[in-house]
Amino acid sequence: MITELLRKTTHLAGFFLPLIYIVLEKSTMLLIVGCLAGIAVVVEFLKWVSERFRDFFFRVFKSILRTHEQKGAITGATYYIVSILLCIFFFEKSIAIACIFFIILGDTAAALVGKRWGRTKLIGNKSLEGSAACFIVCAAISLFWLNPLVGLIGAFVATLVELLPLRINDNLTMPLISGTVMHLMVNYLPL
Repeated sequence: MITELLRKTTHLAGFFLPLIYIVLEKSTMLLIVGCLAGIAVVVEFLKWVSERFRDFFFRVFKSILRTHEQKGAITGATYYIVSILLCIFFFEKSIAIACIFFIILGDTAAALVGKRWGRTKLIGNKSLEGSAACFIVCAAISLFWLNPLVGLIGAFVATLVELLPLRINDNLTMPLISGTVMHLMVNYLPL
């Protein structure tokens, strides 16, 4: 539980990003988040090309890295910041903010509730309790920012994507897939 809480600090550390986006223009946010994503990509590159940097990186972050990340896979933090950048780039502000909060708060709720109280296993190590927490948090977020129907469907899709064992990291898929569904609903359905 402590390790998962430490891992989720990267999510919670990004809490200020959607709050800042409320008041800033899209172009400014793209610049800010683009710089953060650029740093993350450079760190990933340096892990691959510099043994010295890789040793330093793993010495500092080993306690919060998943097993596959310790073997050199791209970290969840990099997927996370890249997904925030893509949400801001592709979606209108209200959908982007909702999707960013989905990954910050919904995914965190799923992990922490699932680790602590998850008894009813659904898929792999994912639990009904963790998925319920994800849905409740995402629904509450989306109802604040979006049309209720769009928001609830977006929250359901985000929860489903978080639950499913997709090959791509859920820090990337959860906000982008739910955001795409909500974007399509807003732009192509008469609501």
